[in-house]
Amino acid sequence: MVFPATSCQFAISSRLGIFCPLAYGESTTSNPFCSKIVGMDSTGSPKRPNLLNHLLLPLNVIEDQFGRGVVLVGQVIIIWFKAIACMLTGRIDWREAFRQCYLIGNQSFIIVSLTALFVGFAMSLQISRELVAFGGDTAIGGVVSLALVREMGPITAGVMLAGRVGSAIAAELTTMMITEQIDALKVMRVDPIEFLVVPRYIAGLLMMPVLSIYAMTVGLVASIWISMIAANLPPATFLDSVKQTILDRDFGVHFTKAIINATLVIMFSCAVGLNTRGGAEDVGLATTRAIVWVMTSIFIFNYVVTSLTYAPR
Repeated sequence: MVFPATSCQFAISSRLGIFCPLAYGESTTSNPFCSKIVGMDSTGSPKRPNLLNHLLLPLNVIEDQFGRGVVLVGQVIIIWFKAIACMLTGRIDWREAFRQCYLIGNQSFIIVSLTALFVGFAMSLQISRELVAFGGDTAIGGVVSLALVREMGPITAGVMLAGRVGSAIAAELTTMMITEQIDALKVMRVDPIEFLVVPRYIAGLLMMPVLSIYAMTVGLVASIWISMIAANLPPATFLDSVKQTILDRDFGVHFTKAIINATLVIMFSCAVGLNTRGGAEDVGLATTRAIVWVMTSIFIFNYVVTSLTYAPR
C-alpha cells in the first residue's frame, strides 16, 4: 500500500531521526517502526485506538530519555578520558587556555558577585532572625560561614558558570558541528578534543575555584553587613564565630566541589556540542540540553560529596 509524501509525514521522520518510507511514497510494511509511529499495522491498514498504548506512552517517553541520558554520560566519560590523556602528554595550547580563562573567569565576576551578594543577604537575614529569637546571636557568623563554605560558594559559582559558560560552549561547538567546521579540523588532522576541549577544561579548572572562593567571600561580607543591621552584631563577634566554626577540611571540600563543578560544566557542554547535528533549531535544543544536564549533575554530585564527607557515621 503506497501513500504520497506529505510535509507532516516528512516532519515526523525528520524529528525522530529515522528513515520513514511513508514520507517518501513507499510502503509502510518495509519499516514496522514507521508503521507504529503513523498508526499503521504490518499490512499498512490503520490501527484502532489502543488504550494500553496511551497508558504506556509516559513509560515510553521515560525509556527514551533514559536511553539518551546513558548515551550522553558515555560520551562525557569518553571525552573526559581523551582530554586527560592530552593533558598528561603535554598537548596543551596554553595561549588558547589563557584566552578561555579570560572568557570563563574574568567576564563572570560581575554575575557571580551579584548572585553571591543577594544570596548572602537573604541567608544571613533568615538565620539572624531565627537565632536572635532563641538568644543565639553570637553563633550567626559560624552558621552562615558553614553554609557559604560548604554549599553556597561552590553551588553559586557552578550554577552561574553553567548558565553563562556552559550554554556558550554548547552553542559554539554545536554551530561548528552543524557547519562542518569540526569535520574540516579532522580532515586537517587536528584533534577536536585537543584543539577545542582541553583549553576550555584547563580554563575551567583554573577559574572555577577562584570564582567559588570569590562567591564565598562576597556572601560573607554581605552577611556581616546584614548581621550588623538585623541583629546589631559587631563584625568582630561575627568573625570570631567564623574562626571557631570553620575547619581546614571545609575548605578542602569546597575546592573539591569546585573542581567537580568545572569538570561537569565543561565536559557536558562539549559532549553535547560535539555530538549534535541538524540545523539552526538544534543549536537551541543542544544549548538547553547542556544547561539542564549540567545543573542537574551539579546538584547530584554536590549531594554525593556532602554525604561522603559530612554524613554521620
